[in-house]
Amino acid sequence: MTEYASSAEHLLDHLRRVEQLVRAQVERWRQAVAEERTDVRWGTGILEPRELARYLGQPFTEPMDDDLEPNPAAQACFVRATALALRIDAGLPAEPPGRLRVERLRLAFGLAQADLDVLLICLLGEWDARYRRLFAYLADEEWRRAPSVGLLAEILRPGADRLAAFHRRFAADAPLLRHGLVALGEETNAGLAARSVILSPRIAAFLGGEDYLDARLAVRLGDPLDADDLVLTPAQRAGLTELILYCRARGGATVALIGAAGAGRGSWARAVATSLGLPLLIAAASADLGKDVYREARLRGAAVLWRGCGALAERSAEDDGQWAALLALAAGHTGPTFVDHAQPWDGSLLRIPFPSPGLPERRALWERLLDGVAADPPALADRLAATFLLTPGRMRDAVRMSAELAARRDPRDRTVTPADLHEACRRQSSRRLMSIARPVEAPAGMTLDDIVLPEDKKRQLIGLRDRVRNRPLAERLLGPGRNGAKGLVAMFAGSSGTGKTLAAGLIAKDLGRDLLKVDLCRVVSKWVGETEKNLDQVLDEAQDAHAILFFDEAEALFGKRGTVTDARDRYAMQEISFLLQRIEEYEGVVILATNLRQNLDEAFSRRIQVVVEFPRPDDANRLRMWHLALSGVAHDLTEAEIAKVAQDHRLSAAAIVEVVVAASFVALGRDPSAAGITAEDIDDGVRAELQRLGLPAAPGLRT
Repeated sequence: MTEYASSAEHLLDHLRRVEQLVRAQVERWRQAVAEERTDVRWGTGILEPRELARYLGQPFTEPMDDDLEPNPAAQACFVRATALALRIDAGLPAEPPGRLRVERLRLAFGLAQADLDVLLICLLGEWDARYRRLFAYLADEEWRRAPSVGLLAEILRPGADRLAAFHRRFAADAPLLRHGLVALGEETNAGLAARSVILSPRIAAFLGGEDYLDARLAVRLGDPLDADDLVLTPAQRAGLTELILYCRARGGATVALIGAAGAGRGSWARAVATSLGLPLLIAAASADLGKDVYREARLRGAAVLWRGCGALAERSAEDDGQWAALLALAAGHTGPTFVDHAQPWDGSLLRIPFPSPGLPERRALWERLLDGVAADPPALADRLAATFLLTPGRMRDAVRMSAELAARRDPRDRTVTPADLHEACRRQSSRRLMSIARPVEAPAGMTLDDIVLPEDKKRQLIGLRDRVRNRPLAERLLGPGRNGAKGLVAMFAGSSGTGKTLAAGLIAKDLGRDLLKVDLCRVVSKWVGETEKNLDQVLDEAQDAHAILFFDEAEALFGKRGTVTDARDRYAMQEISFLLQRIEEYEGVVILATNLRQNLDEAFSRRIQVVVEFPRPDDANRLRMWHLALSGVAHDLTEAEIAKVAQDHRLSAAAIVEVVVAASFVALGRDPSAAGITAEDIDDGVRAELQRLGLPAAPGLRT
């Protein structure tokens, strides 16, 4: 016989073969029982007196032994089955028969012939309802629709000395159940032999030529990726090559890829799988569905990448059974498994760290991603790399988002501009942090040079801005770790309304970064350990976002430690110690604003690199603030009147703005078509603001 032309032809011959074995059992059953069974008793399992006499009329034989009374019809079935088996062997290709699904199934799961025959007999019942009724007939149980373990043993006739071995094929650690190829029906008092054997729908579909992905498993196939297409440093490329060689030598290796979202873990897993000639199955971590995922991986000859393993492994070493179960499944897989988390005690795992890319790596990747997308890629890559600490994955997302922003801005001209890319990077960098912090926008058209402060204080703010801007250059010039602490902590101290938030917003605006004001009510918690956990999350996500964090009223979070008198005091001191240590390890920029500098913990104050005092404005600066606040509105105040209100009322910058806003509403209420604010309107606004602040009113401009 020539080689099989198709997998379907090969499968049909296998089904014809096992069907002959089923027919042989039917013939034996008819000879042993059916001649004595009345129609009303069939399917009940109740013995007729004539059946009882027939059973006891024969001596005991070993189980699964040949019948004492020859059965020519059954023997003929065995002959036809043997002939089909020879035909199947002759039609197998000389090379590994990867295109024949029965053979792929056998090789993928290490199945013996008896295991394969069990699956094929069950498949008969899945594809043809006649065989489901035959299984009920052979079991003398009208309700049965799948063969039992005992019935399969009678059909396959393993022999008395092999019956126990056949039953062990249905043990939990044997291939049929371990890989989820079949399931057993409910356990009964009759024992294993009476339990139904139910074929997995996925195995039935696979043998039938279908390769769907079960939506229940939440899996997808990763696109192939050539390792040469990755932008890597020489050290990273050498590490990737070593990983490919390791996985090729180890086969079923389990590798932990440790890093932030978008750091390149998925790209490395895809590149390794592609280099090994394997598809990559990407799945959400689940111990409950792990068996089904690995069954799918074996059917496809695929590597596996588990996402979200951190949530599965957030348990103690003594109580992480789900994580251990997933690792056990990975250890039994024939291909490599990649996980995105590792417990400290998982010493058997190979760990590959994925640190955030440095400035040269970001610049190189930006140049590659911007080629053909935007004009002058090198210059734009320099700016984006220095401004945003994005991972490679988020850089790609930002480029895709910038194209969407360009199309939305002008559907006819979809050219991506630097502004589109900048906005896309901002959205990518702060997308997770918005639940616990909100962005603070500086006034349009205003820069740091416009802020009203004493000149020495303004120089300090400009120096702080330049220090943040030039940190990458300093690292390149001095070398890593030579430019001081990992991050930068600055403190703005002064009473309310002196411009602390405005100054922080203008610094962020000049740097092209987001200023994220932390919502302390979402960070500080009365529950033990929650404040530390929340702050840890804020700092981790802000570091990824490359945003500037702004803590207003910072003394609420970093206040002085008092005397320990009870357990609550002891816990409070531990909390402050953790916060101090965590801030010191943070690699980004933090600005703290406080009205009560003296209330900050001394140990924390030593960790602050820049302190800027925001004093109450003097007469000259108040006058500048009044001019600035009135510059955007129509008014009829004379220079003398502006100078008088600035001298008479020692208001802060924020209070002056509130007075002008209140005066504008007064003017509109008096006459919507009025030309502008009058001195009387300013008087009304000042009185309202002083009343709000609880201060006595002074004489107005016009009395």
